[in-house]
Amino acid sequence: MTRLKILPLLALLIFSLIQCSPEGNVENDEAVTAVIAKFFDAMRASDGEQLRSLITTETTLKTVTVADVEPVLRETSFDRFITSVEGAEPGTLNEELTSLTIHVDDNLATAWMDYRFYRGEEFSHCGVNTMNLLKKSSGWKIV
Repeated sequence: MTRLKILPLLALLIFSLIQCSPEGNVENDEAVTAVIAKFFDAMRASDGEQLRSLITTETTLKTVTVADVEPVLRETSFDRFITSVEGAEPGTLNEELTSLTIHVDDNLATAWMDYRFYRGEEFSHCGVNTMNLLKKSSGWKIV
């Protein structure tokens, strides 16, 4: 074989031998799921202190809206979001997850969730949330 034919085969062999960490494991998936559940429980309880315990100081809240048929990304301070949650009567903000998919790689997790949002008993809207989480020494935190 010529050198040009051997190099791609050698590269393929090396890449196939590299050990990659698995995409996730049950323990991490369960821990991430628990943080997400606590987040929505805290929202239902209007518990700003609990919400703050689940995020990092760098956490941002971004929303996609449509203006003149064009999608627009809007960023809101997470403190502003928490203040609005704290101002709600406990039990009136209910975000019901209808699906949840989690991908974990080492210290990073991404969660994709479909939801239906209710104000009290009244349906308000539905959509999709995504969350990125970072595994800190104190556990998984929403970023």
